[in-house]
Amino acid sequence: MEVIKKGRKQKGWAREYKCTGEGNKDGGCGAELLISAKDIVITGYINGDYRDLGDTCYGFKCCECGVMTDINPSDIPDEIKNKLR
Repeated sequence: MEVIKKGRKQKGWAREYKCTGEGNKDGGCGAELLISAKDIVITGYINGDYRDLGDTCYGFKCCECGVMTDINPSDIPDEIKNKLR
């Protein structure tokens, strides 16, 4: 691969997701959203609690309908996850 013209430098982390309500027992509205680091929250803990994190669940709250959607923790860079803990 060869760069013909350099693009802009990436600022922060962002990724596209769809509002599905996944992992939170609510149906999402289907809005397609660009989620950035500031939108990510901890939605819960599996096999643990606030003292013993166990497996941490991360997600975002849809700005259209307010429903929480969980996202795969492997999608999120460790530096972002560490700031949330």
